[in-house]
Amino acid sequence: MKKIFLLLTLFVFVASVQAQDIKIGYTSAYLILPHVPAYMKAQDSLKKTETALTNTLMEKQKEFEAKVKKFEVDRQDPNAIPVLLETRARDLQKMQQEIAQERDLYTQELQKMQSALQTPILQKVKTAIEEVGKENGYTFILSSQDGMGQDNFLFSADKIDVTLLVLNKLGVKMTAEQLEAANAKLEAEAIAAEKAAQN
Repeated sequence: MKKIFLLLTLFVFVASVQAQDIKIGYTSAYLILPHVPAYMKAQDSLKKTETALTNTLMEKQKEFEAKVKKFEVDRQDPNAIPVLLETRARDLQKMQQEIAQERDLYTQELQKMQSALQTPILQKVKTAIEEVGKENGYTFILSSQDGMGQDNFLFSADKIDVTLLVLNKLGVKMTAEQLEAANAKLEAEAIAAEKAAQN
């Protein structure tokens, strides 16, 4: 009896879903953002800031390492004054802590900057997706990729991809062929960067 009830419930659910005109589309921020000029400009700005902060930290780290090296040499000197060595050791420890604190501060600053630059752009993308959904009668627009850029779908028909519609809504005019070529180029660049990082 339970099986019959479950089958009837399932049948009614499927029938009601079919009675409704459900239209599903998909896209992904990972497919959209690399083609949005404001996003790419924000990425360049972040990269420049990150490079500048990294270079500053590297300089301080080199200075610290040089002082440690000199300290180790001076410590071997039989004429070294213990009190002065202790003072220098404390100074080195303090310097190491300051570098670690600065690294944490830089990381926080970069995260704040990233949020400040990207949040308005992501909001525009979200709004564009909502507008495309409403204007084209979509019941759902799903994300085709997860937070790591991995595909969510095992299969999907290209005709329900709304990426071009969203890009056009954002003022980025592209054809399907241009988008495919641009995505292929981005993928090739990502693979080359990953290989370079491994070497």
